[in-house]
Amino acid sequence: MRYPIGSKAELQAPPGNFRVTGVDVSQRADNFVVGDFATLEEAKEAANQRAQVGSPVYIYDDKGELVERYGSWH
Repeated sequence: MRYPIGSKAELQAPPGNFRVTGVDVSQRADNFVVGDFATLEEAKEAANQRAQVGSPVYIYDDKGELVERYGSWH
């Protein structure tokens, strides 16, 4: 499984939140932030809506740890 390349600060959500970030493979694997969410359920909904083949989306917690992945690299 491949992960986005980014600093912990880029992937880490604010305290008590979850950060949804993705990778646009068609654009040289550029990272983008979907947003920060107060609940895991909100983060999962946003991730599920944005994820697709060639654009994987990841949810990170406020410690910068991966919680879940949606979509695929190819």
